[in-house]
Amino acid sequence: MFIKSKNYNNCVQKVKIEIGTNVGLEKDDEAYIVLKELPTIEMLKLKDASEKSENDILILFRELLPLILIEHNFYEDEKAQKKMSEKDVTSIIFDSLDLTVKVVDAYTKASFFTRAEKIG
Repeated sequence: MFIKSKNYNNCVQKVKIEIGTNVGLEKDDEAYIVLKELPTIEMLKLKDASEKSENDILILFRELLPLILIEHNFYEDEKAQKKMSEKDVTSIIFDSLDLTVKVVDAYTKASFFTRAEKIG
């Protein structure tokens, strides 16, 4: 029996991307984001965008990132009492070309993409 509150988290795949050095910290593991698997329709849109151009991929990924960003350790201040919004974290990621490339590359190499390629 499937119970959403108990089993949904295991049903959707996730990828953790460590990005500390890309945001000015000493080690990569000091800052991270966790992205979940795209819903089916969005996955197909990303596949279509990838067949057009890199620009189309980045435009779509920037739109989708706040929706798939499910965990991070970015805070508004040093007291770490208020986390930054997913939209603000997305802005930080897209402010740096190196960081954008790292996140998009790690996400598209995640197991749920390679599994979809084997099926499709």
